[in-house]
Amino acid sequence: CSSKTKSPQEILKDSMAKSSEIKTYNFSGSLKIEELSFDSASADPGVAVMLNMFKGSEFSWSGAYQADPMHLEMDLSLMLKGDMAITLNIPMVMTQDKIWMKIPNIPVIPLPEDIAGKKFLEIDMKQLAEESGQPVPEFDPAKSQKFANDVMTIIFDNIDADQYLSSVKASEAGLPEDAGVKQVVQFKVAKDQVGPFVKTAAEKILPALLDLFANNPEYRDMMGLTQEDIEEARKGLETANSEDLNAGLDKFNQAVKSLDIVMNMGIDANDYMVYNDLRGNAEFDADGGTVKLGIKLVSQSKDINKEVTFQHPNGPADVITMEEFEKRMGAAFGM
Repeated sequence: CSSKTKSPQEILKDSMAKSSEIKTYNFSGSLKIEELSFDSASADPGVAVMLNMFKGSEFSWSGAYQADPMHLEMDLSLMLKGDMAITLNIPMVMTQDKIWMKIPNIPVIPLPEDIAGKKFLEIDMKQLAEESGQPVPEFDPAKSQKFANDVMTIIFDNIDADQYLSSVKASEAGLPEDAGVKQVVQFKVAKDQVGPFVKTAAEKILPALLDLFANNPEYRDMMGLTQEDIEEARKGLETANSEDLNAGLDKFNQAVKSLDIVMNMGIDANDYMVYNDLRGNAEFDADGGTVKLGIKLVSQSKDINKEVTFQHPNGPADVITMEEFEKRMGAAFGM
């Protein structure tokens, strides 16, 4: 059947299935705190300074990825506003065995001039594993994507999708024209929908997730869980009762004055999810005052399965090992 006759739930499932075909892509995104305030006469003056610094702050990223051989390059940027405005730029390179992170020039930390903003700190995952006696941490985006797809499928199969999902036009969702989006599935949650979702999660979603872990040892390994952990969690669910759940929801309803989350998931003509934006606004009581919080998250993928360009295809040249870095820092601080 055509996409016009599919439900939003079916559209998302088809898109998630297509994600397993992605081998290369360029990406970008940002997370911005648009609103952050604390209305309390008893608040510490330092709280106001911190809120002023984080309000309007933005965390952004861009880069490229290929699956085989695994190679990821990403530029991270953190911008804090207010009287103590700070901008940090951190390029990163990652392969299956190593991670390189350019050491940022942080004003409040006296790093050696030949290191800050110039050298990449090299982290050898195999060496760390040998020194700690733990297995090598596994970074497998393909496996992580498959796991995310399985989790989302469980959620979609158990919720009343009509209450949370709808199909909207890209123009109505406010998505940029150059995003290449052909259809949009919108996910919305308000305060009065939290209770039904939590009850569904406790009764259906969480037991299904435990079954997913129990039947997939690769997922247990990825999350650092054992079969015993799964069985213990299952017993905890069985002993939980509706009174405890209702008591928790009562506390939530008393503390949270308003909640509004809207997420637009943009899908292109090839069924790839290429654009996401999420806006969340909440107002809740905390420490005798009222907190207002508003965030906006945007992520975009381009050039899917096309050739991508890397600045450091063989890893950065100007690097410093962890041992060398620790020695230099120890000398700088007289240790």
